[in-house]
Amino acid sequence: MADTVNWQQQAATIIYQAYPDSDLLPIDPPQVGEAIGAFAARAEEAGDTLFLFLCREANDDIDGDEYVDRLHRAISGVRHVRDAFLTSEQ
Repeated sequence: MADTVNWQQQAATIIYQAYPDSDLLPIDPPQVGEAIGAFAARAEEAGDTLFLFLCREANDDIDGDEYVDRLHRAISGVRHVRDAFLTSEQ
């Protein structure tokens, strides 16, 4: 995947464009070339904790491959909690 500097320059735009209904978030989209660090700070104002999580994770000193690995782990964790609730309802 891209090197860390390139990753940090692209992450905000990739996350914003991929996030469902991001145009409804009460923040402006990332500016051209806005690094994830600056955008993650603005994401605090979005009021959407999943969106904030995605931005904060991307703001760590990692590359895109590590970010995707973290997303896989988060998805797995969410599935485990969902499944626990589903089995507790039976």
